[in-house]
Amino acid sequence: MSAGPDPMDPAELGRAPTDESAGPITAEDAATDPDTLLEQFRLNASRPGADWRLALIQTMALWPLSEEELDGRRFVYLIAGEAFDWRSLAERLLAEPDLPVPDHERELLLTDPQLPAGLDEEEFRRRLGFDKARALMNYFYGVTVEQALLLAVEEEVRKRRYARGFSPSDDSAGNAYDILYSARLDDLMTDFEAETGETFGRRVTGAPRTQGNLRAADRFTYWLFKRRFKIADPARIASDTRKGLEQLERMRLAHTRLRVAARAAGPVVDEGPAPKRRRRTGARR
Repeated sequence: MSAGPDPMDPAELGRAPTDESAGPITAEDAATDPDTLLEQFRLNASRPGADWRLALIQTMALWPLSEEELDGRRFVYLIAGEAFDWRSLAERLLAEPDLPVPDHERELLLTDPQLPAGLDEEEFRRRLGFDKARALMNYFYGVTVEQALLLAVEEEVRKRRYARGFSPSDDSAGNAYDILYSARLDDLMTDFEAETGETFGRRVTGAPRTQGNLRAADRFTYWLFKRRFKIADPARIASDTRKGLEQLERMRLAHTRLRVAARAAGPVVDEGPAPKRRRRTGARR
């Protein structure tokens, strides 16, 4: 996935494509029954010669729930009602039984930074529709770029420690939170939980995303992003966002190199179908 537009003006963040005619979501579509959509997805993905990835995107475009509980696991597709996590929704849809999707292709779609079916960003947003495209940009800047920014600042802290003759330490992540959000990580997590009611496991050191709480950490990251906008001046916001975009591009290039090496190493073994679905509760957008 490319780095995206350079948000010199903070007002550009979250701004959706202007082609409203491309959006398939209507009030009638939003009322579509999820079970009906799932059955249609299964049929479309099973047709001879069909690309299941395109069928998946079509289903995501029409999906009416903002969050859902499935077999005791909570899926949040629209963080804070603003940021669309398409991979979380894709993961949930691909957990459906009897889908003609090999496990290694499923895993690749969920972990590869490239967009499905070889689509570029413009076409992917067009297929998702206007509302989800706008929310997708909010997720990109509020979660993906924000996480990259944190990594970039952590690396700067480590380099400063080297330059001063100190060895690296686990404090670098905490210092990054201090620099970007003017508070210690533990205090930020406490404020986040108090404000949102969200809870997730903690460790003494390390960023939340490394602690097995990936989706909860995404929601925490988006909350941090909004906090940064409240406390920083526009010039600092633009500078930090560029720094995050540059870090993200470095990560993309590194991932590409790893992917090429993995392909050269040989195929991945398909270990069988995904677990069957049992119970679902959900909230509409």
